[in-house]
Formats: sequence, C-alpha cells, structure tokens
Amino acid sequence: MTANESDDTARQPHAHIQPSSRSNSNSTLDPVEHFDDEPKRLLPDADETKRELPSWVNEQLPHWGERICVPEWDHDENLDDEEGVSDSDKCGEDEIDGYRSKNGWKGTDLCHSRKSPVRISHYGVQYKEGGVGTTLTGVVEFTNNAESHAGFCHGGSMTSVMDDVIGWTAFHVTGACVPWSGFTAQVNVSLKRPIAVGSYLKVIGKIIKWEGRKVSIHAQLLVGEDNEGVDIVHCTAEGLVVLKRDVAGYK
Repeated sequence: MTANESDDTARQPHAHIQPSSRSNSNSTLDPVEHFDDEPKRLLPDADETKRELPSWVNEQLPHWGERICVPEWDHDENLDDEEGVSDSDKCGEDEIDGYRSKNGWKGTDLCHSRKSPVRISHYGVQYKEGGVGTTLTGVVEFTNNAESHAGFCHGGSMTSVMDDVIGWTAFHVTGACVPWSGFTAQVNVSLKRPIAVGSYLKVIGKIIKWEGRKVSIHAQLLVGEDNEGVDIVHCTAEGLVVLKRDVAGYK
C-alpha cells in the first residue's frame, strides 16, 4: 500500500475476493483481458507449504471473529483443506494461478506468502457498528530470514507487520471486507521487546477513529500472557489510513 496511488474504484465488499468483471481504465485491480503467454504460477503447490502452528492458535482462533478469505493466502496455508471451510469459500486452481498477475501485481505478497521473512495468516475480524471498535486479529511467524542481531528479528519486520494490520483493519471500517480500499499514510511504531527468530506472535488492529476519508488504528504485537495473566507486548503502533473517495462517500 502506498499513499501516492490514484483514487481508483474500490472493490465491492466480498469476503471471498474475486477479480472484478468491470472495465475501468483507472483501476489497476481490473483483470487483464488477454495474455500473450499463460500466467506464471506465482504460488507453490499445497504440499510444499504445510506447517504446524502453535496450539494456542487453534485455541484462540474461534474467538477472533469472521475469517478473512483471500485466495492466495488460503492456498498458501492449506486452509482449503481445513474442516469447516465451505465449498463456496474454496479457491479453484485457475483463480489461484492468475489472481495476482491478472490484477497488476508483479510478485508475491510481502507479509502473506510462504516465502515471506515475516508471515501473517489467519486474519479474523469482529465488526462494530459505525466502524469504530472493529478489531482484526491474526498470527505472525517471524522466520529465520527476518533476523538482524544474532537470534533476534529486524525491527523493520515488526514495522511491516504493523503496516499490514493497520491497512487491513481499515479495509473493514464500512462493516464489510473491502480490500485495497485505502492507503496507509502514517505508521508510528514503538518497539517494546525484541523478538527471537522462529517465534509466533499475535497481531491485533483496532479502529479508534473514523472521520471522512481518515481512519485511525491502534495496533499491537503480543504473545501469550505472563504469570499474572497480562499480555506480553512486543510492539505497538498508531496508524492512519486514507480511504478512496468512493469508499468514504465522496464523489
């Protein structure tokens, strides 16, 4: 997400994202009608991506709200094979293969690919009427490729997580999932504790203010609870997202 992109037409709300069928020359998200060559396969086979998440993820996941379904994320995580995922939410191979290339992307997602140094997954949303109070929660894996000081993660990897959750939290301000409906304009991060490589943490974003096109979010990165039942916070952030004009009700 960048702040200098044009205010092109936002996607229609849909938890299971499909490429738009509308033709709009101002939108980078509309599908390409023709290809000289077949789209390159940007995503791995499912059997290459299986991983075992910590037990606390499965314990807490049901309390995080409605699952956010994006084709490439689900395929990377093998969520299509999980129990409780309906057939309508599963992603066809053609959709997975061409989704990014047909809609203007050049590579894989910085924070949501199996190759990501810091990998975010399992986003769930709890909506609040009026937008303020809406909360997004997810899992973050800090891989060995996020290392800076020996055995510890780069501060930039923590900042990338804050940027991602701030943006995706704002995408839900209208009461529906509208991906890429705004641009991150500001992220103020406070690094509280170092994170060891190989760690799994929980990330939370919460909308605290919505005025016109501006959505303010508070985010935090934490793990478990200490012996007194208090969350151990590794990072906090305050962020500002500017919505596209049509999403915020502007013409």
